[in-house]
Amino acid sequence: VIRPGFEAAAVGRVLEAGGTLTLQQALRCRVRYFTDGLALGGKVFVEGVFERNRRFFGPKRVTGARKMRFAEWGELRTARALRVAPIRAPLTL
Repeated sequence: VIRPGFEAAAVGRVLEAGGTLTLQQALRCRVRYFTDGLALGGKVFVEGVFERNRRFFGPKRVTGARKMRFAEWGELRTARALRVAPIRAPLTL
């Protein structure tokens, strides 16, 4: 047990099964969206970042904001739709 009520193995099983974590569970994990997502915020904010940096995105891309997966993120969006392990259970010591 890493923290009371939080087991890395249980989180790992949920993610492997394609399940969804609660926001509280996700925030205790290693979340790549925070470092590799480019921009993190509400839809309007991420769309603004996308428009200001349009030249760095492909010509076929129409919108900038992408829903974050694998947890209940609410209205949070990111500029990159991460596909490979965006959330990992924390390492146990």
